[in-house]
Amino acid sequence: MKIINVSLKVKPGKETAYEEFVSKLVEGSSNEAGNISYGHYKKLGTEDEYEIIEHWKDAAAVESHNATPHFQNFAKNIGEYVTEDPDIIRMDH
Repeated sequence: MKIINVSLKVKPGKETAYEEFVSKLVEGSSNEAGNISYGHYKKLGTEDEYEIIEHWKDAAAVESHNATPHFQNFAKNIGEYVTEDPDIIRMDH
């Protein structure tokens, strides 16, 4: 199994727009064949810090995910919403 954690810090005042934007990624990703779970969370005690936690069947599922329109849209446009590049941790389980 492949696990990916993505930490994001959203620009002040962009939280609502970001949540609407990322909801398309979460919905599309959750419905992919190789997805085990795909969650998006707001960190407790913050107004602008979020985490995406992904569990994928295998590397092929991640590769397939990275080619989807919803992921490509996210990758192309996330810079409009965040103060810095997302922090990505990839793990095998």
